[in-house]
Amino acid sequence: MLLDDVLYAIDSDTRPHWEATKNKELLIQFCPSCKTHQFYPRVICKNCFSDVEWVPASGKATVYSYSVVHKVFNLEFKEKLPYILALVELEEGPRMMTNIIECELDQVKIGMPVQADFSQIFGEYNLVRFKPA
Repeated sequence: MLLDDVLYAIDSDTRPHWEATKNKELLIQFCPSCKTHQFYPRVICKNCFSDVEWVPASGKATVYSYSVVHKVFNLEFKEKLPYILALVELEEGPRMMTNIIECELDQVKIGMPVQADFSQIFGEYNLVRFKPA
């Protein structure tokens, strides 16, 4: 099952991100050495290989790219069709793959401001999705 596979993959590298979603907070990593934010979680900074720390993100982003999904290969997603799969650029700089919700399919645009949403329960956590700001 998909949910079990993902929950099994939550480890010490990603747990702070997931734990923060319980409080409807988006945490990303920050490198104090090179002053760079990063997402997805890694053990060290992707730029300078220094230690990173977890910091709250604003939850504000813009749509960098998107696709409207009309066909899926995993039948667990069939009832969600069609949906918007997007790459959003967080205000802090990193990009994050997500879904755009509460938006008509023909209304999503590159550069559109969006805001984090934590309304979708995912096991004991909340999924981070985005909706128009």
